[in-house]
Amino acid sequence: MAMNISGFGAGNNYPYKSIDTNSKQYKAAADEYLDAVIAEEAMMTPEQKMMYVLLGGREAHMRNVMGNFNSDGDFIGPSGVVVPGMYHGRDGAVDRSTWQQLIDVSDDARQKMFDNVKREFIQENGISNGDTTKRSKIFREYQLSVKKEDRAKGTWTLQQYEGKYRSAMYAAVKAANPKWEPGQPFDPGILDSVTRESVESTLVKSGNTLVKKTSSGSTLDMKI
Repeated sequence: MAMNISGFGAGNNYPYKSIDTNSKQYKAAADEYLDAVIAEEAMMTPEQKMMYVLLGGREAHMRNVMGNFNSDGDFIGPSGVVVPGMYHGRDGAVDRSTWQQLIDVSDDARQKMFDNVKREFIQENGISNGDTTKRSKIFREYQLSVKKEDRAKGTWTLQQYEGKYRSAMYAAVKAANPKWEPGQPFDPGILDSVTRESVESTLVKSGNTLVKKTSSGSTLDMKI
């Protein structure tokens, strides 16, 4: 929604330049936040409104919001923490079918993810530890290595592989010691036979997910 805001809150020492409301950056920020900005203004007391105007009013507010978007209108968050193409809306409800798709992911990226899963599985005795994981670094490195249009789809696909690698390691340790439970020590040598290739050879696509084939050739989705 476009709005003429060039004079809003202007004063004798108005420090803000006008905003190009036709830019992709402004349009993306306005689409995401302008309604909330207007609603916030409507709730202000006269005193608050006066201070708001003195500080630059809506133009200053929107310029601050625009800092979360790049010139292409991609949400990048404060200091560019979000990789362009990876934002799915404030509530994450942008049509999931547009990015929850399986696409080809390079051997290099899959191997890095496999190696990380194995390292963390051994280090944490099979427990997923959010405090020590390096998975986010691997995802970001992958995202920056592919074109923007493939980043969300590729990340979704890499997440599918990640889960199957972990499930295979769990199954291997459990097969060697049926009494083992995550968090308990185990012999890391058990995982020597679990390779990325051996895990991937058992997987097939099922819709937008990867599932494990059964011995009969049908599929069985194992979630650990």
